[in-house]
Amino acid sequence: MPIDRGLPLEPERTHLGEVMDARVARARRQVRDDADADYDLVSRHFDFLHYLLREPRVMEQPTVDLVQHFLDGGADAASPHPDFSMRAYLQRHPKRADGTVHPYVAWLREGRDRGEIADPAPAIAPAATVLGLPPVELAGMLGAKRADLNERLRHGRLGEMFAAAAEVEPLIGAAWARSSTPNIPPLLAPYVVRQLAAVHDCHRQAGFRRARLVLVINRPRWGGGRRMEGHVAHALAGSIDPAEIVVIYTDESGTTPPGRFPDGVREVDFAKVVEGLSNVVAERALIELIRSFHADSVVNINARLLYEAMADYGQALAASERLFPVFFCGEQSPRGHWMGYPFRHFYRNVDISAGVVTDSAHWRDWFIDHYALDEVLAAKLHVFRAPVDPALPVVDRARRPAGGLLGRLRGLRRRRPRVYWAGRWDRQKRLDLVFEIARRMPDVDFLMWGEAVLGKGGAGDAMPSNIALQGRYDHITDVDLGAADAWLYTSGWDGVPSQLLEIGMTGVPIVGTLVGGTGEVLEPDHAWGVPAAAGAEAYERAIRDVLADPGRARDRALALREWLLRDRSQQAFAAYITPLLLTDQTDKEPTR
Repeated sequence: MPIDRGLPLEPERTHLGEVMDARVARARRQVRDDADADYDLVSRHFDFLHYLLREPRVMEQPTVDLVQHFLDGGADAASPHPDFSMRAYLQRHPKRADGTVHPYVAWLREGRDRGEIADPAPAIAPAATVLGLPPVELAGMLGAKRADLNERLRHGRLGEMFAAAAEVEPLIGAAWARSSTPNIPPLLAPYVVRQLAAVHDCHRQAGFRRARLVLVINRPRWGGGRRMEGHVAHALAGSIDPAEIVVIYTDESGTTPPGRFPDGVREVDFAKVVEGLSNVVAERALIELIRSFHADSVVNINARLLYEAMADYGQALAASERLFPVFFCGEQSPRGHWMGYPFRHFYRNVDISAGVVTDSAHWRDWFIDHYALDEVLAAKLHVFRAPVDPALPVVDRARRPAGGLLGRLRGLRRRRPRVYWAGRWDRQKRLDLVFEIARRMPDVDFLMWGEAVLGKGGAGDAMPSNIALQGRYDHITDVDLGAADAWLYTSGWDGVPSQLLEIGMTGVPIVGTLVGGTGEVLEPDHAWGVPAAAGAEAYERAIRDVLADPGRARDRALALREWLLRDRSQQAFAAYITPLLLTDQTDKEPTR
């Protein structure tokens, strides 16, 4: 308010005490009435009590003109008013630091009317977006709230109670220094607002609706098959609207292959929203996002960020959410040391989870034995036996070569046997073994799909000339399986791979390693399983056996399809997981 210059001002009584009140009164009496226009403008918008609280050093300098002290301080001066922060103003409007006009003067003269924000609250712009307000309007609301609090602290019942508490415990009185600039939620700190903005952005992507199921996944995974997340979503879509399913990608952005989820499933790119934020901030935002959906169940499929967040927030999250971590096979280091999610996070989460999921009976039994689980914990383990897709076609092996003599001649020239292989080019897939098999079979062509990233756990040997790289495929149906005589699978460790379930439906004979859960697909009467410890010679024998009698091999492959259709139906999968994941179905027992 305007200063009444030249008149002795009596101390204004506040709950900060007589000493502070007298010092404020003296500071107001020292305001000059012969100063320039800038000084006059600042003095009329100067909160002396606030300035003394922010600049305690001048409290003991009674002859100092506080207005001039502020103007002489330039960009480093303390705040002259609770609604003005020099640092925040210059961060938002850096050009004001380069002008000849003092920043506060510039803001009072024109910046305020132009909508320039000088409020000390952090991250006003993103907070305004979340609240659906113009930033200037939010700054005005903060100023009004701050003025109300200051009035109550200085003259009202709130300040009276605070002063009484300081009489009992003098250390409380130290908080008076911050009383004129109280933190107003949710604008407490930049990271808090960023968390809030991240959750808001994710809900914008999800259409601001709750969910029955939340699938938390590390990234949109390669390949056009449904994979575990797709199987779960399609199974539950028979009982709930697919729009009640939300998928959150936590670690990497990307595009989900078409068909993985039923139409209507909502997908949230959390990884993109939190780019640039620290893991600590991102973890808290993820936890709050998950809780805000109020879902029946939360299923974690390899989401590293969620596993890391569980170290601090696991107990709290489990108090309100039904958590189902999903563990596939682990990883093995070059020295043979086992690592990965099953070895790092199973024992940390099994107690607080509603259930623990794996894709194979092998890994369920391994968990029970390795961690010596009692009956109560063992009962929490569930095998989600991924179903096969009956819509995958049986490939036509009786196709004729292209029409005409030239076509038939080309067909004859291409009658070298073909073995297909696909997967990541890493240590698990044993590229060196594939290369050795190819070297032993120079009369056979090997076509390989996947990421050719040698030097990252892949094969170090030179690739044989009878291997042809094919790049990546989006869906198994994009591969010309009709030209394949056999499919080779060489994983060194595994669960139940989606790839084997897909190939098993096509009528292509499979030669694969019996390791982990692969034996639950490579039924011995219908596929060519090779012991995990066997070398290239055993794979060669199996492939030669397939090539020696294509008719018999195809009959066995077709029998595998029929066995998988009976053993892994989509109906059985849905009947098992639906009562487990949906709370209104929990009175029903999961069935095979």
